[in-house]
Amino acid sequence: MSFLTPLFLLLGLLAGPIIILYMLRLRRREVMVSSTLLWQKLLRDREANAPWQKLRRNLLLILQLIILAALVFGLARPFLPTPSIISGSVVVLLDASASMQATDVEPTRFAAAKAEVARLISDLGGDSQMTLIKVGQTPTVLAAATNDRTQLQRVLDDVQPDPADAAWNAAFALATGAAQGFRDGRIVIISDGGLPNNLPPLPVESIYLPIGESGENLAITALATRELEGSIQLFASVQNEGLIDRETLLSIDLDGTLFDARRLTVPAGNAVNATWDLPPGTATIRAHLSDNAGDFLPLDDVAWAVHEGGVSNRTLLVTEGNLFLEQVFTVLPGIEAFKVPPGSDLLDPETFDYDLVIFDGVALPDPPPAADMLIINPQAGGESGLFSVTGTFSNTITTRLEESPLLQFVDWSEVDVRQAQQVSAPWAQTLVAAEGGPLLQIGERSGYRIALLTFDLRDSDLPLQIAFPILMANITGWLSPGRAFDAPTGLQPGDPVAVVPGASSTAVLVQKPDGSRWTAEVGEEDLFFTETDAPGLYTVLLRDAAADRPAGSFAVNLFSPAESAIRPVESLQIGQTQVETEDEGDVGQRELWPWLLAIAVAVLIVEWWVHHRGTRWPKLPEFSALNRLRER
Repeated sequence: MSFLTPLFLLLGLLAGPIIILYMLRLRRREVMVSSTLLWQKLLRDREANAPWQKLRRNLLLILQLIILAALVFGLARPFLPTPSIISGSVVVLLDASASMQATDVEPTRFAAAKAEVARLISDLGGDSQMTLIKVGQTPTVLAAATNDRTQLQRVLDDVQPDPADAAWNAAFALATGAAQGFRDGRIVIISDGGLPNNLPPLPVESIYLPIGESGENLAITALATRELEGSIQLFASVQNEGLIDRETLLSIDLDGTLFDARRLTVPAGNAVNATWDLPPGTATIRAHLSDNAGDFLPLDDVAWAVHEGGVSNRTLLVTEGNLFLEQVFTVLPGIEAFKVPPGSDLLDPETFDYDLVIFDGVALPDPPPAADMLIINPQAGGESGLFSVTGTFSNTITTRLEESPLLQFVDWSEVDVRQAQQVSAPWAQTLVAAEGGPLLQIGERSGYRIALLTFDLRDSDLPLQIAFPILMANITGWLSPGRAFDAPTGLQPGDPVAVVPGASSTAVLVQKPDGSRWTAEVGEEDLFFTETDAPGLYTVLLRDAAADRPAGSFAVNLFSPAESAIRPVESLQIGQTQVETEDEGDVGQRELWPWLLAIAVAVLIVEWWVHHRGTRWPKLPEFSALNRLRER
C-alpha cells in the first residue's frame, strides 16, 4: 500500500495532545458523606491531588485515537495498485451511434459500453485525468480533463445514443485536441467497430475496446415511390446483414391503414426487393418488419416514405399565349399549372383558389387576386395602385445585379433585351437594373409576394438562354408555389430541412414523430428545421391569420448500411496503425479514503454514545416486561 499525499501523515502527531489532556484530567471517586464537616477532608485531598496522573485504559481515549487515525490516513490517500488499461491522461471516445442500440448484449450494446466507461472511471488514479467524448451524429465533450469521478459518472449516466451515423472524423479532431500537450496521453475507443476507412492517425497511443457479440440483423434499406403510367409504385428493399438465412413479415401501411403484408425469405448477406401498386391519393407510407426472431437491431426494422413529399401548389397562368412560359411551368416540380385567357371566370374573387398567378402581358384585374403574383411585361390600366407604367425604354444594358438567391446560378451577362416597360413600384426592390430602369423587381404587398419582370419575354433572348429555367425556378421558389419545404427522399437523422413559407404565413410548425412541436416565427431570414434527430414522419404546418394549415410531410429514415451491419470487429485500422485491444498491463490505483472516512464516522457515533450513555446497553422493553412476569 502506498500514499498519494503522505505529508498528511504528520497530522498523526495530534495524538500526543489528546493523550496529554487525558493525563492532566483529575479523577475522583464519588463519596457519600453523612456530615458537611467531612468536606474539609475532601478539600485537603483536592489540594494534594497531583496534576499528572498515570495513564489508564479509557474507552473514550481509544475511540478518539481511532477516529484521528482514520482521518489522518484518509487525508494521506492510501491506495492499492490494481491492473488497469489506463494511466495518466486518457481520452475516452464513447460510440453513441445507431448500431450501439443492438440488443445482442443485455440490455443493449450502449449500456455495456457505459459499463466499460464506468470501470475506467473507477480505475482512474489520483494523478490521472479523463476527457469523455460522446461520438454521435454531433460529437460532444461530456467532461473535459478532470479526475472528478463524481462528475464523470454523472455525465455518463445522462448520456443517450443517437439513432444516426457517428461523425468519427469530428470526434477524432476533438480527441486529438484533448490529447495534445500530455506526454502520457492515451485515447480509448469504446465501440462495436464500423469506423470509416479515411480516418486520420491519432497523435498518441490508442486502445480499442470492442462491444457486441453477434452480427445478425435484418434492415429495411430503401423505401420510395414513383409515378408510373398514371399510378403510384412503391419500392422496398430488405437486407440481411447476418450469416443465417432469415424469414420476416414485411407490412405496408398507407395513411395509417394496413395495405398489405408479405412474407419474405432473405438469404444471408443479400437483399430482397418488393414492389406494390398503390391507390391514387396515397400520401404517407410506413413499412415495418415483424416475426423476425434473431434480429438484434430493431431501429432499422421500420421506414417511412411520403409520396411527392409535400403539397403541390396550384398555379394559374393568365396569357394570350406564350409557349416559353407554358413549357417551363410544365416541368417545374411541385406545380400544378392551369392556363386561362384574360378575363377568365377563374379570377373571380368568390371562386378563386390558386396559390400563384402569372400575368403575362395582360392588365391586372381590380381587385388583384389574393395570391402571390409574377407579373411579366406589366400593362397600364387596372393596376389597383400596385404600380404604374409610364412608358418604355430601350437602353436595356445591365448596370447592376443585386446579390440575391433569385439570381443564384443565373448568368445575366448574355441576356439581351430589346425594350422594357418603365414601371414605378416604390414598394419593390430592384434586383436587375438597366440604364433606362429596372428589369426585375420583387417585393411584398398586403401579405403577398410579387415579382415584376418588366419586359416581354419575346422581346429578349432570355427564353433561349440556360438562365431562363433557372430564373423561373428561383422566382417561383421565392413565391412558394411548390412545396413549403425542401426535403429530399433520402433524408437521414440530423439532416436540415429548408422551410419556405408563403407570404401570408406568420409562423411555421413542425410536428415531430414523438408528438412534440417545433415552432418558428417567419421573418426575413431563411428558416431551417434542424431537429431531425429521430427517424419517423414529420408534419409541416403553416400558420396565417386564419388558422394552421397542413403543408405536407417528410420522412426521416436511418438507411445506413454502416449502422445496419452490426457485426463487431476485433481491431481497427486507423491511418497506418492497427489498433487492437490491449491487455491490462498498466497499474491503476484503488484509493481507500472513502472506506476510512466511513470508519471514522461510525467510530464517532460510537464515541458519542459512550460519552453520553456509558458502556451499558439499553434494556429492551419486551425483555424487562418478561422479567416482571417471571418474578410474579
